[in-house]
Amino acid sequence: MRRPSDRVWVLLALVLVLLIAAGLRLWQIGTIPPGFHFDESFEGLESWRILTEPGYKPVFLAGNFGVPPLNAYANALTFAIFGLLGGEAGPTAMRVTAAVFGLLGVLAVFALGDEMRRYDRRLTRAFPLLAAAALAVMRWHVHFSRMGIEPVIVPLEWAAASWLLLRGWRTGSRWSFAGCGAVLAASFYTYQAAWIIPALVAATAMLLWLRGGDGEAERETEERRENREKGESVDDLVHSGAPSPAPSPQPPVPTPHAPLRGLLLAAAVAALLVLPLAIFFLRNPDLLLLRPAQIAITGQEAAGSGFWHNALASVKMFVPLQGNGDMDPRRNLPGAPALSLWLAIPFWIGVGMALWRLGRPIYAMLVIGLAGLLLPGVVSEYAPHFHRILGAAAPVALLIALPLDWVLGRGKEERYEGNRRPLWQLAGIVIVVLVLGLGLMNTVRDYFGRWAALPDLYYAFDVGLWDVGQWVAARPEDEAIYLTPRDADHPTLAFAWRKRAKPPVTFDGRSIFPLTAAAGGAAEQYIAIEHEDFRTRLLLPGVFPDAQVTEQFLDRSGEVYTQVYTRPAGATPQLLPEITVDEPVGDGIRLLGYDLIPETHFPGDILYVRLQWLVDEPPTGDWTVFTHLLDPSDPGRTVLAGGDGRPGGGSLPTDRWQAGWRIIDEYQIRLPSDLAPGDYALEVGLYQPSGARLPDGETGLILNEVHVVPSQ
Repeated sequence: MRRPSDRVWVLLALVLVLLIAAGLRLWQIGTIPPGFHFDESFEGLESWRILTEPGYKPVFLAGNFGVPPLNAYANALTFAIFGLLGGEAGPTAMRVTAAVFGLLGVLAVFALGDEMRRYDRRLTRAFPLLAAAALAVMRWHVHFSRMGIEPVIVPLEWAAASWLLLRGWRTGSRWSFAGCGAVLAASFYTYQAAWIIPALVAATAMLLWLRGGDGEAERETEERRENREKGESVDDLVHSGAPSPAPSPQPPVPTPHAPLRGLLLAAAVAALLVLPLAIFFLRNPDLLLLRPAQIAITGQEAAGSGFWHNALASVKMFVPLQGNGDMDPRRNLPGAPALSLWLAIPFWIGVGMALWRLGRPIYAMLVIGLAGLLLPGVVSEYAPHFHRILGAAAPVALLIALPLDWVLGRGKEERYEGNRRPLWQLAGIVIVVLVLGLGLMNTVRDYFGRWAALPDLYYAFDVGLWDVGQWVAARPEDEAIYLTPRDADHPTLAFAWRKRAKPPVTFDGRSIFPLTAAAGGAAEQYIAIEHEDFRTRLLLPGVFPDAQVTEQFLDRSGEVYTQVYTRPAGATPQLLPEITVDEPVGDGIRLLGYDLIPETHFPGDILYVRLQWLVDEPPTGDWTVFTHLLDPSDPGRTVLAGGDGRPGGGSLPTDRWQAGWRIIDEYQIRLPSDLAPGDYALEVGLYQPSGARLPDGETGLILNEVHVVPSQ
């Protein structure tokens, strides 16, 4: 019975690697990571718009400091597929998109490794499998294959572009060069850290040109390899005991004109596909470098930043010692290095081997790729920043594979000399299986065990906000819901209730509080994120004595994150102002009264002014409130203290006020430390930048005097 060919065994091994990679990237994808953090939800909203708004097809996402759109379009496709299958658009769908990109990255590394061995006969058939396996089990890559953001596309693009370049150079295939150009163009639509990939691929092309490929003597067609390896067994996946048949005649080596034409074709395809983005940046030049400028170290050598500091941090991240990795729990098991000990050892040996063989373009490609893809993290803040430099995971995997492949290939060299050494071959297989197996075990333990159990993930991934948003989304449309202190346009919240026709009324309860002035006919819900808003839980009992806590959200430490207070139907609100004014000021707004807190005022103290407004009609303007302390004896009305601001620090502007509301609106006035004791006038009013004022045509309402006593 004829044994399966070596090609079949390699294919089966690749399927096994991909299955392991898929398991690591998809297992419990609906719960790990938890929540739906800001960056994911921002792109999720953009993806939802792309899917549901026919005219919305952006070439660049202007929000969140500027984001290329490729990942958003990919997620729009996933949302559509999930919808057809009865699923929901959301975190799971976006993280499945990332997992698919991660799997494609593993496959691209295999393809690149397979092409590299055609440039160096010392690399065996196992080399691409080993590289793919290293990436498959690498916790660094697994982590970002499970998050709905775009960095995981970068290693895929570098590996795919490099593979297509090498293949096109070797075969002269126009399709390979055109594909390379398309991938290079895609990098501009992916992520700012991917914008360096065209320069890295161009450097590889230059090296190939200067060295004439890798030398005519090393060229070997697939037909010749198949003939030499025909009849091989899978004992070590790399060699056979049968003698090699006579090699087939080699085809002529492509002339320099063929690669030149291919490079021009790649450049033309890339330029054509990037043209829409280039036109966009010509029209919006401020967006081109908005995000890079935001995070660039700009040459400052402050502690924790600076080029050389970041360069050292990026090197140390591959040294398997705690504290050398990214400290942010969203991006890493805090402080853990990028590689476990079992992958770090072959990585550093592989770096040495690549440097030793640096004269050959394929090894220079790995060194250049590693350094270039780490560069975005070196020139930006917070190094090592694992998701900015994730592209380096692809060359890292290939470097890990170099010494492992040498171990397996050693047996092949010995047998060609007629010396069969099965124990050596067996030892090589054991070493490789042990290294990759222990790497896999470390990833499973550190990601699914240690990292997934971190209490910090609750806040790192906005779990509380996502839970609150989903709770709101499930409430009846006609129910009055108030939320403090987050804005309604926060992406995590906005995505959760995107289908809701009427979002909650959002305000910052630390400085303002809206309520229905009359006894309500229906219950109202007040959601207070008490982790951020310390004031609402203190104010609510005085406003609604009958309110009950009806829902509670706890973080992973058991601490209260959010509470939902229900104002019962028919409940009459309390906490009326001590000093009543009941004076109309205009645009549907009336000043009901105010409180001055504390009652006694000393120079240098903070005077709290609690204004209460009644809304007779919805205001048409966005008004700024001013509270000024004046000397009543000064005819020039000099402002001694006070401030101007939109209500609630801008969290609840007047053009969002609703008829029938009472607004408890608080301001702080710091009294000058040298303020002389005496009586001062408090002036309150509203204005707009256009010059319009309320009360109309007046300077403001003069309230009761503020009595300042000498300091004690």
